[in-house]
Amino acid sequence: MRAAERFERALCASATRAGVPITIASHAAREWRSATFNGARHVVEASGARGDALDAWLATLEQAELRVPGHVVAELRIGARDVADGGARFRLEGVTVALA
Repeated sequence: MRAAERFERALCASATRAGVPITIASHAAREWRSATFNGARHVVEASGARGDALDAWLATLEQAELRVPGHVVAELRIGARDVADGGARFRLEGVTVALA
């Protein structure tokens, strides 16, 4: 399983545990390498039911420790957010580092 799939599963599992299931609309992942590490940069477009539970989950997500097998989530932030028709759309941007 690729890092992108594992990252998506970790996000969905975290949201479900918080009582706010989300739907992934798109996920772009680009691999990167440095002299000592390799990993991927992720941009995820997702949606969920608008409400306090989603707001609370998003507010704590940047500090949460997502479990992505074989990887460490080195960075995670909330990008754009949009609310329409009782739903919320949002962009999550993250960086994963592969474990040796």
